[in-house]
Amino acid sequence: MIRHYYPGVFHVARELFDELRQYSGSTAFRDVLVPWTEKRGQMIVELLAPLARYGDWRREEYRWADPLEQAYALSRVNDVLLLGFQPALPVGAELPWAHDLHMGIQWPTVTLGEYRSFFTDLAMTLVDEPDFDPFLHEIVAVEPADDPGHPVEIVESLWPAVMHGELLFSRSGVRVRGGAQHVVAGIADRAPLDDVFLRRYRDTYDASLGWGHNSQWKTDFRRDYRTPTADQLNVDAEFDIDEESGLDPELKSAIRDVIRDRYACPQAETRIGERNDVSASHYRVTLPRNRSLRQTPGVRPPAP
Repeated sequence: MIRHYYPGVFHVARELFDELRQYSGSTAFRDVLVPWTEKRGQMIVELLAPLARYGDWRREEYRWADPLEQAYALSRVNDVLLLGFQPALPVGAELPWAHDLHMGIQWPTVTLGEYRSFFTDLAMTLVDEPDFDPFLHEIVAVEPADDPGHPVEIVESLWPAVMHGELLFSRSGVRVRGGAQHVVAGIADRAPLDDVFLRRYRDTYDASLGWGHNSQWKTDFRRDYRTPTADQLNVDAEFDIDEESGLDPELKSAIRDVIRDRYACPQAETRIGERNDVSASHYRVTLPRNRSLRQTPGVRPPAP
């Protein structure tokens, strides 16, 4: 079923983002988040409800502040709340463009318990998955294992994943250990993240960068869904990677990797770079659930 969105509302979470930007106190949860949730929480729950299940909603025509833009605005709030759980940018690293635009102020911090309360109050589900899964986990730091073949394992979870029904709203941040055959420090934890607004510890890029005060809020939230049978990634993209006949299998595999991981490893970047007319962000990807780990370089499938 396709649910239709009716206009007439403003960017609800943008209001909260601006309040957090202007706040200079030390109790942001009490002073900013709780009052906003009491005032706007039910509204944002209703605005995002059409996105909760794969296939229920699609954009038939553009409308200002539609569900994809509402979700993007709330994802910005999420990203600034997560900054307090992240390490600093490595010494000597080039200043990311997103930092130049958005890290010139001291963003307020919340505790992990307050973070959890905020999103559960918005009817979202927190996920603490102990086994590494690139759908659910964003790699914050890599601890190299002595054995190059050591599989990727989670050493520490810094914040939980957030799900809105079947929709992935935010990945969990994790520190991992693994062998060099599977995960490489300096790439998995440092390569720029696509379709992400802001991270303290690495470069990011989303479509809002470089746009004006109001135009930047026309950015769409990237939708990834986990259904019982498959992970449906980047579902609003123009092309289905499996239906593209002009791409060779290795290039399709590289695009799948970039869409799944939200960053390009050197091999994928090189492979995509060989085709000047190819942009990974233009493709939607389906990964069957029973094959997803086998399609993930560096993650061994569970033993039968």
